[in-house]
Amino acid sequence: MKNKILFFMLMVSMTAGLLAQCMEASSDEGVSVVGYIQSQFEYKQSDDEDADDYMGFTFNRARLGFLGSIPYDFSYYIIVELSPFVTEAGQPFLLDGFITYSRLAPYAKLSMGQFKSPFSLELNTPCQSLHTIKRSKVVNTLVYPDRDLGVLLQGNYDVNDYAKFKYAMSLTNGNGVGVKDDNPNKVFAGRLVYNAMDMVSIGGSYRFGKYYNVITAPEEDERTRVAGEFEFKYSDILVQAEYIQAEDKGSYTTGGG
Repeated sequence: MKNKILFFMLMVSMTAGLLAQCMEASSDEGVSVVGYIQSQFEYKQSDDEDADDYMGFTFNRARLGFLGSIPYDFSYYIIVELSPFVTEAGQPFLLDGFITYSRLAPYAKLSMGQFKSPFSLELNTPCQSLHTIKRSKVVNTLVYPDRDLGVLLQGNYDVNDYAKFKYAMSLTNGNGVGVKDDNPNKVFAGRLVYNAMDMVSIGGSYRFGKYYNVITAPEEDERTRVAGEFEFKYSDILVQAEYIQAEDKGSYTTGGG
């Protein structure tokens, strides 16, 4: 059965410039409340004569969070996903939640908690800055889990008035959002981007992890991801390209269809 899908979305941001896991508190006093809503109407026309067309309203994203600073050199970031259509259980869950130490900012900031993986240009583009309704299936499939629990080190270095290096690297459990760690190994991910002349940026990402498998022990499953990215932006002209390569080794890659 083939489906033709039509999307209509209304997006409302409670704060200007909401960025995924890269917001800073506006002051050292009080708490900043942030949020993001994407209401969506969805119509699916079925080619199967015995099946009815689908029509309904949903929330693609409905997020609410808090961020702020703690004296001295600490900040916190908490975002909860409230949309009942995001997960099968339909229950709110913690999307992002971490504390950051920024004494050495902008050269280095250390975060601990649950955050987005520092891998891929598209994955690390904030949801309100995406150029399509949803992220591509390639990114959603190959970069899973997109969020995880662990530690994150990130920063940037200005080469001159026009050029800048940005980096981020993490060490995480590898099990995804809100899942207790059952993996004795950890997953490494890293991303490096070079911005030249405020118009062109090139970069790359790498992620590797080993996963214990009781069936094949002591042999372990391995998952490797490599990505390259390019962006050109001048006035209203934007060109983006990204390549992602995946290699999986282990028993879970065989059988099952």
